[in-house]
Amino acid sequence: MMSKFLCGFAVAASALMVADQAAGQDTPRWYGIDCSHSRITVPAGLKCSTTQNYAGGEHSWGGDAGGTFRGWMASGAGVFYYLVEATSLGAGLMESASLKQAIRSEMRDGNSLANFSSLGNRGGADYMTFTGGSGDACVGIRRYGPAQGAGYQWILYGVRCEPRGRPLTDAEIDGFIGGATYRGPSAAG
Repeated sequence: MMSKFLCGFAVAASALMVADQAAGQDTPRWYGIDCSHSRITVPAGLKCSTTQNYAGGEHSWGGDAGGTFRGWMASGAGVFYYLVEATSLGAGLMESASLKQAIRSEMRDGNSLANFSSLGNRGGADYMTFTGGSGDACVGIRRYGPAQGAGYQWILYGVRCEPRGRPLTDAEIDGFIGGATYRGPSAAG
């Protein structure tokens, strides 16, 4: 069962995609999909969704307002992954906040998060551990895709939390980081 904490993250990420869209930009709409069709390769048992390709900039990602983008989510079993990708040539995504700021701003109870660790890098991803609002032991990750345009082709975020009193082990953090990767477009696009 997904914790209330992670549900808040999923809702916030969905809202983030819609927030501050300028006139003339598309509004992303989320659709449930089979995870085998997702750009995020994830562990079994998660539920996946995606948006259509939409025009316009990305609110907190610093995306190029002239490009097209698409969002992808996977969640369940105490984990949440969120990926945004630039889908048009030359469009790019630029991170506009630190990982800590991004986690705080996207979480429903962001002001009650505490005990952030120093930023580290494991398995090709930035990560931080922190304590959730209800005392959950959590890890947040960010992985960048290849350079594209003035930024990156894609950026993948993830959060995993364990209930209060159950710390995350290094092996669990490594498994979480390695558990989701970007699956590029097929030859058909």
